[in-house]
This record gives sequence, C-alpha cells and structure tokens, in this order.
Amino acid sequence: MSKTPSFVLDGQGPLFKQIGRAVTEQILKGRYKQGEKLPSEAELTEIFNTSRQTVNKAITELAKSGLVERNRRAGTVVSWQFQERFVLPLRDVSDEIEQAKQIYEYRILERRVMHNGKGGVTWPALPANARLLYIEAIHLADGLPVQLETRYINFDAFPQVEHETFQDTPPSKWLLDNIPWSEVDHTVRATNASADLANKLGVKVGAALLVVDRQTFHRGQPITVVHLTYPGDRFSIKGRFSLGQAAD
Repeated sequence: MSKTPSFVLDGQGPLFKQIGRAVTEQILKGRYKQGEKLPSEAELTEIFNTSRQTVNKAITELAKSGLVERNRRAGTVVSWQFQERFVLPLRDVSDEIEQAKQIYEYRILERRVMHNGKGGVTWPALPANARLLYIEAIHLADGLPVQLETRYINFDAFPQVEHETFQDTPPSKWLLDNIPWSEVDHTVRATNASADLANKLGVKVGAALLVVDRQTFHRGQPITVVHLTYPGDRFSIKGRFSLGQAAD
C-alpha cells in the first residue's frame, strides 16, 4: 500500500515549510522509522505538485535540523538520532546561551588521555584499560559560569579525536557535528557544591547544583559519557519541538 496519500499540506506559510511539516508529521506518527528511506525528491515533487527546488529546500531544512540524513546512494532517510534529538533534545549549552541573547564563552580547563579503570575513572560500558580522552571545560554566559562539563570520549568510536584540541569548537558541539549517535541515557540529579565545584562555578560551598549525567551510543558502541553541572539558580533545561523545525 502506498504511503504517499498521507502527506497533507496545512496551508500555512511558505510552501517549502508546509512540505517540511507534512514530512515531519509522518515521521512523528511512526509512518517512517529510524533509518527508513523517504520518498525521493522527484517523488515528492509529484506528490506535492511543485518544483524540485521547493522540495529540495524543504528537505534541506529537515536535514539541518537533524531529522533526516541525506546520502547520494541511499537517498534521504530518517535520522538515527531522531528519537532522542526530538523527544529529549540534545543541545549544546552555547545554543541555549545565544538564544537567551547572552555572550557565550568557554574554556578548556583540562585535556588528557586516560585508561578505563585507572586514575579514578571507571566506565562500565567499556572494557578495562580502554583508551579515553578526558575533557573538562567551563561554559560562561555574560562572563558568569553556567555549566561545568567533565567528559570522557571513547577512542575506539572515533580515533581522530586524539588530535582535536577543542580550542575552536566546544566538545559537545564538536561531537554532535562529527560523530553519529543513535541512543542516549540521561540521569538528572541534585547535589551540593564541594570546594572544588564552588571555585570553578563561582558559587558558595554547599550551594545547590543540578547535574545531568549522560551517555551516548551509536548502534551499541559507547561514544561519550559526560557530567554537566549547573548552578541551580543560573540555568534551566528546556525543550520544545515544532513540526518542521529543529528542537529548541
């Protein structure tokens, strides 16, 4: 049975936006699954009775948002990152800060190679002695610390990361742009600031902090584990999804 009759335009705004929302709606309804191929641009051109250029613009927007992936041989498929990106959005803190019209800065506090099970780090998802890249970074909004990032990256997932300094792009944004992922585990918890955390985040010892523990995987392979620590009174985590638009 053909899937094409299910695409319906809503009549609101530019045609390429309507097409994007029509395609997105079918993905959200489960008509197209992760990794499943969508109709070609030529087919969509016929379905919506419009130009190839308009359809291309619509699909380009969806690809930028991370909802679909484009491949010359395989065509356009639903992103493997779809489920977590659009149900529980993964966003870099820099996007949140810039959206709030604040000045974003970050500093790499530490970067070193470690081995799993040594130096106080144990990542159960990886074998003992697996090589890890450890990164610690502080993120600031208008000069005020709003997030401390402590991250371990699995070398086996992307060996090229060994030569990345993260001086031009913060770690989380770099990972989102360069390494595919299909699964993410989140834990959100509260804690109180130790002397070390208080010093790095510019809060008083004992101050309330919010911590997000996150692990990402790609088809079962561990990619990264990160602990994101926020001063409780300076930052909030929000998520919203609109059809045909990126999560924000």
